[in-house]
Amino acid sequence: MRKYKTSILPLIIGLFISTILYIAFHWWGFLIIFPWIGLSISVGIFLRLKLEGKKRLVGRKVSILMIFPCLFFFVPIINNENFQLEGVFLIILVGFFSKGFIHYAIAKLFGPLIWRRGFCGYACWTAAILDWLPIKNKNRNISRSYRNLRFIMLSLSLLIPIYLIFALSYNPWTDYINKQEMKLMFISNGLYYLIAIPLAFIMSDKRAFCKYVCPVALVMIPTSKIGLLKIKPNLQNDCIGCKACNHNCPMGINVMDFMKRNLSISDTECILCNDCGIVCPSNKIK
Repeated sequence: MRKYKTSILPLIIGLFISTILYIAFHWWGFLIIFPWIGLSISVGIFLRLKLEGKKRLVGRKVSILMIFPCLFFFVPIINNENFQLEGVFLIILVGFFSKGFIHYAIAKLFGPLIWRRGFCGYACWTAAILDWLPIKNKNRNISRSYRNLRFIMLSLSLLIPIYLIFALSYNPWTDYINKQEMKLMFISNGLYYLIAIPLAFIMSDKRAFCKYVCPVALVMIPTSKIGLLKIKPNLQNDCIGCKACNHNCPMGINVMDFMKRNLSISDTECILCNDCGIVCPSNKIK
């Protein structure tokens, strides 16, 4: 049972964060959201410790699926809230720094200073569906320059709110905040699914949307570059060059290159899933 004690740490952290946020903002929802997120991650870690072989890969997928209803249904419905980038930028433009902005600040602006792109690996409601698609990823040799296509999506996500306010005189204070937020949350993310799911099947890559389309990654990359948590090499063992880590990385990172050079994975595409560590036969990856 001693080895399972580490699995309780995310739940403890979730309880701590929820208490701090409740004291700061006096919203009861924090007392449910962050403990549930912590519990979900704890369950995933427990499964990784309990199961054997590649079956351990299911641990993170269970975590992200458990978190999915909390962020995608509970918060938008209870608090009439929109977490999507377009909705958050809309309220920022009129100086409303609450609700969805708090989520963005914690998960995607300042959180990556600690856990880098961990949100993408454990809490993204779009990826929660993509990770369970019945697709066997094919490691196609696609140039990473195609990931710059995300800048087009980011530009659209920012230009739409600007157009609504400055061209159409849309007033978020009277027409959107506490009124249409939840509706637009589901519409916006529905469009993400309409793109992401077919793209995954077309490219035989569950996370093709994350790599080439999702604008949120670009928001997180600047702080992820200096984020604290990184997957590290086990200096006591040598990489045998089997490429199992590369074949199983959902984000297409050349993990083996980092391990061969005994370097922590600094690639900003890393979502801290640690799938590479699970499949490594030489226990080179921590």
